[in-house]
Amino acid sequence: MLKPLLLVLAVLTGLNVYSQGVTTGSVSTESPESPYPWEFGLQLGTSALGGDLVDNDVVVFNNAQPAGGIFLRRRLGNALALRFAVMYGQLVGDDTESDDANRVTRGFTSETNIFEPSLSFELTPFYGSRFNDDYTFNPGLSPYISAGIGYGIWGDVMTDYNTSEPTNAGRAAAIQQDISDQLDDSGGVVFPIGVGLRYHFSPKSALGLDYSFRITGADLIDGVSQSGDPTDDDAYAFFGLTYSVGFGARDADKDGVNDNDDECPTQPGPANTNGCPDADGDGVADKDDDCPNEAGLANLNGCPDGDGDGVADKDDDCPTEAGPANTNGCPDRDGDVVADKDDECPDEAGLASLNGCPDGDGDGIADKDDDCPAEAGPASTNGCPDRDGDGIADKDDECPDEAGVAERNGCPLPTNRPENLQERIERYGKLLEGQDFKHIRIDSINGTIMIDRIYFPTDVASLNRPDRMIIEEIDRFLSLEGANEFSIRYEGHADRRASDEYNQRLSERRATSASDYSERQGANPANLSTIGFGEKQPVGATLRENRVVIPVATEPTRMIDLNN
Repeated sequence: MLKPLLLVLAVLTGLNVYSQGVTTGSVSTESPESPYPWEFGLQLGTSALGGDLVDNDVVVFNNAQPAGGIFLRRRLGNALALRFAVMYGQLVGDDTESDDANRVTRGFTSETNIFEPSLSFELTPFYGSRFNDDYTFNPGLSPYISAGIGYGIWGDVMTDYNTSEPTNAGRAAAIQQDISDQLDDSGGVVFPIGVGLRYHFSPKSALGLDYSFRITGADLIDGVSQSGDPTDDDAYAFFGLTYSVGFGARDADKDGVNDNDDECPTQPGPANTNGCPDADGDGVADKDDDCPNEAGLANLNGCPDGDGDGVADKDDDCPTEAGPANTNGCPDRDGDVVADKDDECPDEAGLASLNGCPDGDGDGIADKDDDCPAEAGPASTNGCPDRDGDGIADKDDECPDEAGVAERNGCPLPTNRPENLQERIERYGKLLEGQDFKHIRIDSINGTIMIDRIYFPTDVASLNRPDRMIIEEIDRFLSLEGANEFSIRYEGHADRRASDEYNQRLSERRATSASDYSERQGANPANLSTIGFGEKQPVGATLRENRVVIPVATEPTRMIDLNN
């Protein structure tokens, strides 16, 4: 009996030291405590015997039988708890299931019911980690160990000593002694020691596995002592699934709101703020109150609203005049989101960019300042259109599509004019005067320089001597003083014979042949260009008339400066 007592004392001492460490801070358990100091639970599982009729010395679940019980747990903190349990089960032993041949021959069997109330300490070292500092809960596993004291009642032991077995005749006296001793041995003090693992779904409920064996000072639980091994006391154990539910909610700050429902479990506060302080008594907890020292409205986060416009006074630019939120609580009679105090047209809906005034034509000028409020125009003409952008409104502009000056009512001052036909013919006459050109002349009707055409034989793009003479004359014309702005475009053509593609390429080669020769004679390439029309643009009625390159001379329009 002494050894079991020493073992239990050692475990209980360890639990006490650990719990003191939790209290003094040597083990970190800074998390809040469970909101439920009491738990009630059930255990369903098996029970098993360890003794003279079972092979194992430390209880392993041979001959396991149904068992169950109830328990009440009182938490003494997050790590330590006191558990009162009542267990009931059946204990069975059978020599015939032994690996020892002598035991099998002996053939004893035993069956007894066990009823046990007990009181144990439980140590759950990591239960505190289930709680966060803000009292939110982390579901998870928590291992624990336990040790305590109980009283086992094992009356009505039914033992079969197999007296028909001849080898048991030598045990007759011992058997009689055991039968006699059972009359005085119907129960005794036991010392439960166990381990377990619980999964906490919430602060209130948990599902677990529990294993605990009993150290006893008894050797007749199975009815066998002197007829077996009188030096080895019996033991038994329970193993099962547990389910527990918390109750008796805690109220750490004594404010009448249980910690489980208290949003501020360490600070007293009224129930209407879920246990949180409310300094101004407006029903909005200080932690949620933007104005904790001024009574206000819940929909304004606890801030007052003196003019009742739904804008808290602290955010209201006009706290004594009701107004919408989009003008920061200031009146806005015309509803244009420009407060009347800033609105130059407070009775006409307008634009913020125009200080609340309307702009009917959308030109960025308020109607009150717009000389043409129905027509968009720039600020330079007071909102009136100005098509030519000369700063004179179209309504006052005699030349609305030409930029002009005010002294001419919007019309431009004359500076120059294009050269007319007669002036151009006279200038061309002076240009060609004294030149012995045989292939270049003036078109007196159109006022242009005419150049003879260059004709080619069928399917030929090379130049002959007469052709080159025409081009040489063109190059000499381009070198004349006064002809420097002229450009020559060689337009190639082909008759309709052969395919479109072939005739296109032929016309381009003819035009290029003429241009290349001109360039070789010293003409500036910048003044020369070519184009081929193939057979697409006939220039004559005969095939010959269409096997041609037409040199076209052009120059920019000359302007006559009126100031000279």
